[in-house]
Amino acid sequence: MTATVRLNPTDEMLHRAADTLGSSRIVQVLWTFRDPVSVAALQAAWDGLDQGWLSRRARSSPVPGARRSWVPARNEEALGITVTSLTDATLSDWIDTQVKAPLLPGSSALWRLAAAPYGEGTLVSLTVPHFRCDGLGIFRAIGSGGDDTHRPAAGPGLLDDLADLAQQTLRGGLAAARWLPATLTNPERLDRIRTAMRPPASPEPPAQPRFFTSAIFETDAARWDQQADVFGGTTNSLFVEIAANLVRTAGAGDPSEPFDVGIPVSLRRSDQDARANALVVMPLTVPGGHARHQSLRQTRQATKELLRTTDEHSSTLVPEPLWHLLPECHAHRLKNPGAQQTTVVASNFGRTPEAIARFTGQEAAGIAVRTMNVPGVLPDRARLRASLCLLRTGDRLTVTVTGIPDRFGDATSLRRLVGEELESWGLTVRRWWGEPTSHLRKES
Repeated sequence: MTATVRLNPTDEMLHRAADTLGSSRIVQVLWTFRDPVSVAALQAAWDGLDQGWLSRRARSSPVPGARRSWVPARNEEALGITVTSLTDATLSDWIDTQVKAPLLPGSSALWRLAAAPYGEGTLVSLTVPHFRCDGLGIFRAIGSGGDDTHRPAAGPGLLDDLADLAQQTLRGGLAAARWLPATLTNPERLDRIRTAMRPPASPEPPAQPRFFTSAIFETDAARWDQQADVFGGTTNSLFVEIAANLVRTAGAGDPSEPFDVGIPVSLRRSDQDARANALVVMPLTVPGGHARHQSLRQTRQATKELLRTTDEHSSTLVPEPLWHLLPECHAHRLKNPGAQQTTVVASNFGRTPEAIARFTGQEAAGIAVRTMNVPGVLPDRARLRASLCLLRTGDRLTVTVTGIPDRFGDATSLRRLVGEELESWGLTVRRWWGEPTSHLRKES
């Protein structure tokens, strides 16, 4: 059984996202299997997940100032089985339905596992609220069920909470003693804090949520690496440039304005790291203008320099131990902009772990990850306009793109845009489901 895990600022902010940003962030893992997956195998997978890190809830402390902690909980969202076979025309609606069904903070529905017949095999979806776990955490959680060392602790006692308060007070005081003099002599830092603490503007008629459209493609991993090398880049810098180009191509407003690509960086140091969210989103400012399909050296160098400062980047505008002691109304203003305040997020999940590749006990034919906002991004509260995920499984890379319809159009338009961008780098791509598709061929 793991030691007590306390909620960090990112966990708390994501819990409040529905209130502050009008939508919640959801992570979805998708599998296609060539052969049917039995209900028994799916139920066994569900049971395993319910014994691991995903099945826990945030518990408030009776001690004011002590951080909330993760404690075990039972998932009341039963395994979902769709009997009717999916087709290429209905698959997209089905995976969207899995994301849209509520999984709210405080609800006993913790996560959702669902499956449906597709072709000769089965499509499986796992949806998890981001406040409960980040993407790489979900990957580890899938392999954690049934192992006592990975089960959440039963919850801290009163003395544990008192000790946490004392520790946070001591650490907060020491951090403040270093932070305050440096802040008072840093006009830029002071300006960020003043801006964050300003009262919100008078409410205007709220914008309608924009639920993103999606496109999922597969391509040869070796070819991707080869083309990245040809252009002087790496696997990741090519991915970042593709994300930036999609925004440039679908640009609105002043196309010459620079914008931020959010690059999530995992802070997990071991498989035993049971934090719900252990990442930081680093904003890389890139030039606007037309799409670029030339040298990747500038993007590669800029990304490298940015990632060197990961340890210096905090999710809060004040030292984290101090942040936990602040009244809630102030604490949630004193946060650094996260993924939803960048224009596009490019999440590289690396290689698929074996536990993910053989989820349900058989080898998956395809695996994809996507991140979505539910009920959708509110353009007046968040800057996010697109989100990309990259996953390497065997000799293939899966690229998932979701985009706001206002800029990227419907699913057909987004697929065409993504297909053209990938092919511009000399990549041969195919739809993750359905017949192989070229942007040169009209879609029905």
